Amino acid sequence: LSLAAALGLPALGFGVFYGYRTDIATSVTYPIMYGVAAVVHAVQYRRGRGFASAFLAACSAAQGVMCALYFSTIAIGNPAIMILGYAHYASVSIIGVLFGWVHLPRELRGRSPVRMSVRDARTFAGAFLAAEIPVWLGLLVFYRPTPTLFLAGAAVQQIVAFAFYFVHRHQLVIHTDNIGELLEERTRELRAAQGELARQNEILAEKLAEQERDLRAKTQVIDRQRRLELAAQTAGQVAHDIQNLVSPILVRLEELETGRVGADLAGICAVIRRQVEQLMSLNTQLLALSRRGRDERQAVLLADVARDVADRFPGQNLSVASEGTSWIQGSASQISRGISNLVTNAFESDLDRRVSVSLRTGTRVLDANRRCHLGFLSPGRYSFVSVEDTGPGIQDKYLDHIFEPFYSSKGGRHRSGSGLGLTIVAAVVDDHRGVLDLETGPQGTHFTLYFPAIEPPRGDEIAENLSRNATVLVVDDDTSTLRGCREVLAAKGYTVLSAGDGREALRVLQTQPVDLLLLDLGLPHLNGEEVLMGAMHIRPGIRSVIHTSYLTGDQEAALKAIGASAILLKPATPTDLLRALSRAFDERVLSEKRSASRLD
Repeated sequence: LSLAAALGLPALGFGVFYGYRTDIATSVTYPIMYGVAAVVHAVQYRRGRGFASAFLAACSAAQGVMCALYFSTIAIGNPAIMILGYAHYASVSIIGVLFGWVHLPRELRGRSPVRMSVRDARTFAGAFLAAEIPVWLGLLVFYRPTPTLFLAGAAVQQIVAFAFYFVHRHQLVIHTDNIGELLEERTRELRAAQGELARQNEILAEKLAEQERDLRAKTQVIDRQRRLELAAQTAGQVAHDIQNLVSPILVRLEELETGRVGADLAGICAVIRRQVEQLMSLNTQLLALSRRGRDERQAVLLADVARDVADRFPGQNLSVASEGTSWIQGSASQISRGISNLVTNAFESDLDRRVSVSLRTGTRVLDANRRCHLGFLSPGRYSFVSVEDTGPGIQDKYLDHIFEPFYSSKGGRHRSGSGLGLTIVAAVVDDHRGVLDLETGPQGTHFTLYFPAIEPPRGDEIAENLSRNATVLVVDDDTSTLRGCREVLAAKGYTVLSAGDGREALRVLQTQPVDLLLLDLGLPHLNGEEVLMGAMHIRPGIRSVIHTSYLTGDQEAALKAIGASAILLKPATPTDLLRALSRAFDERVLSEKRSASRLD
């Protein structure tokens, strides 16, 4: 029908225009054309119940009526009527374009068209076409300078069009025959998108895994290089320091061998002693780094440690002050070593003038986070020890390196020690879960070591009676250690026996009654572990305290498994020695009481 109209209407128009009457060609051809269009849209509506088809069918029919009355409007000869007629034609055409032609392509493709029921379509078409009657009566019959009837009809027509548009515009109903096709198409698109996303994720995961492997390999290489560099630096510096310390000893020994000493034998021996003492100091610092974190932790009063440190610097301008109690859980020997290193550095900061050092301890409560030179402090209660000097201060270019092993800003006669002093200070603070703060300037340097504070021990623990009526065998190959331990233990009522090697220790155990054993591991002839095993066979129930310079983790576990009551690392304080022996003796007494009760 559409094809026939498309071919026949031009022929009809030409025939009327040229063969019959020119003035009525439009009034004949256009009504037929719009009538055919209205029929076509109505047929389309019957097939799909589309909103656009119903609108276009009504608009086409109205335009056909307008074109049929065109000749009558021209015949009146009133220009105003002609203008109103063309305006009405234009408004209906705009309504058809806005509400019909815009949505028709989507409706023809079956893409979510707006549906209109048969009842609504009939109502709309009837109302829309009925409004044409007052429009044309107002133009052809009841025309007035103010075309009230015309305007009323046109307004009704537009109101009807907009009303049905807003009622149906958002009712998106899919044709039932397209649901399956649309769902399949959407499913295919989603599957394709999911597949592409999965593929991209796999590619990204492979790239990330490859980058992670590369990063791990590079990190391992960097860590290995860093460890090798540090080991090389440490070995080189240790070798250099040992060579510097041993070379004068060899020179003096050569003088002794060749007999070129004259009357200065005492001076040569003093030089050798000083060099050996420095060599032992270097060895002690290295051992301190190697055994970090293996000391037994006890309640420590920082004020007592500070006073003990001050006693090691007689004749120096060193003051000690305490701001209340300052208890921590830790190792007194490690804390003492760290404070001693700070005090030594302070006095050596300027050898050209007399440096004053102030040593203070106390507690502080922090209400907010605080950033320190090495680490951060969270809110809480801390015990602290500070070392403040009046030296020249530390230059800014050295601040980032002073805690590195063997790094020193000193030179010439100011160079002394092992180069590990501040390294050990930082290690001790780290082992005790503490934080180090540092302030320095031309007026001096101020180190502050913060440690988590603990409550003071009970009164009976502070005033603990460390005296015992017991016999203890001290086994050590160092005569000065034997002498010092003998004096400390004898002052507390112990009966002290001593042995310089493992064989002598076993002979004493076989001939003398011994309650406790204070034992070094590095012994000649028989080592400490062998002596301990022999002592347990000779004196069942004996309690032992290990007092040694170096200990590995495996050795520590083995000794405790054998039955060692406590393990102390040299140099242990007298209080630590007495406390460990006292507890070992109490363990022995308690064990004997339990054995007696089982026999009863």
